Amino acid sequence: MKLPPSMRSRKRYIAFKLISEESVEEKAIADAMVRNLTNLFGEVSAVECGLKLEKFDGEKGIVRCNLEALDRVMIAMTLVDRIGEKNVGIITLGISGSLRGCNKKLEVLT
Repeated sequence: MKLPPSMRSRKRYIAFKLISEESVEEKAIADAMVRNLTNLFGEVSAVECGLKLEKFDGEKGIVRCNLEALDRVMIAMTLVDRIGEKNVGIITLGISGSLRGCNKKLEVLT
């Protein structure tokens, strides 16, 4: 049984750009974000964030999280500096309440 919309937690979408020496796989980025979130705030808090990588094209991507955890997710994303053996950096391009709005921010900033 699904929860009615009034009882669901609100989502936020974060557009980001990955700066890397080499290409990085989508799964490796998601794992690095979750690992960093878990190390900083603990397992329970990481699960409550509802972090999910919505899309990634090799350079830019979109992450979904709960509104209440937006600050924690942004901190964890910013502090990702290595994925595997590769040095990386993540820059936040914008935040939106809808996937459509986040896609517009990515198009404008290309």
